[in-house]
Amino acid sequence: MTKRYLALAMLASALWGASYPITYLALGLYRINELIALSYLFSTVLLLIASLFHGYDEKSIIKGLLLSPINYAIVYLYTDLSGGVGGLTALVSSSYIIPLIILDYINNRSINVRYLVSAITLLGALYLLFQGYGDSIYVALLLMVMNFVYTIALAGINDIDIINFVLGQSLGTLIISYLIIRNPLVLALGLDNPYYPLILALVGNVIPYMLYAESIRQIGPVETSLTSSMETISSLIASLPIQRLPMNSVAWILLIISILSLNIELNRNNVWRKPRLMSYYLPMQVNEEIVSSPNIAPKSYVTFINPHLMTRVVGKRKVI
Repeated sequence: MTKRYLALAMLASALWGASYPITYLALGLYRINELIALSYLFSTVLLLIASLFHGYDEKSIIKGLLLSPINYAIVYLYTDLSGGVGGLTALVSSSYIIPLIILDYINNRSINVRYLVSAITLLGALYLLFQGYGDSIYVALLLMVMNFVYTIALAGINDIDIINFVLGQSLGTLIISYLIIRNPLVLALGLDNPYYPLILALVGNVIPYMLYAESIRQIGPVETSLTSSMETISSLIASLPIQRLPMNSVAWILLIISILSLNIELNRNNVWRKPRLMSYYLPMQVNEEIVSSPNIAPKSYVTFINPHLMTRVVGKRKVI
């Protein structure tokens, strides 16, 4: 079950990565807020249609609306930086994973080694892949804060219907971008060439946000965020028509290790979490039954016990 939601989180990250070169090409036709407004207009329409069959949940829509200002800030910054992300922005904006790991340690009082390995290899790969660190530290820090706040807020929201939540978030982002444009004719004229906004609505918003939100609910914000290694890989591969693939072999190895460190540990955990309680029995003791009649030989009985049900006390904790 856990592996399935990890795969969904990786798919969400891969879709976001693929949306970056599409956004870069779309900016040749639209301004930033025009592109955001059009893509979120399509997103809202698609989600409204889905909600007709799925059903409406007003509380989830309201929660999505409340989170939409943060989502708008993130979408605007990434759209503005599309095609020109420098090493500083790539490294710092993804460093929100570090405070997530710290919070996980505070909550669980233990250090998850695979989180550390995945985070270190991911950030190391970003440092090596994206050359040129002259971009603004303020934009990079703002992105890091926005990513962190959004992830924590999404992890803290309970009892939501994913489709209605993303609908509310899309509607709020659409309203904000539309108010900034202040020209209703822009959306009407933009519909003459709807291909880029429609693709971004699916690849950059509706599908990945639903997968991301569900993954956070099932496997937590740290594990979900660490799948951004897939986002980096897919963005680089999808950008091949407009730029060369970075040939730093060490960085690619680190990205692969970042992904594998999540999957390998999950396989181990699945083996140990679910022992077979009825797998085998061991003979533990031979008891002699002594009878009073001298003509009847004593009978021996072998007592069997399931080793998984044996208990022992270590300190104050009972280990089963």
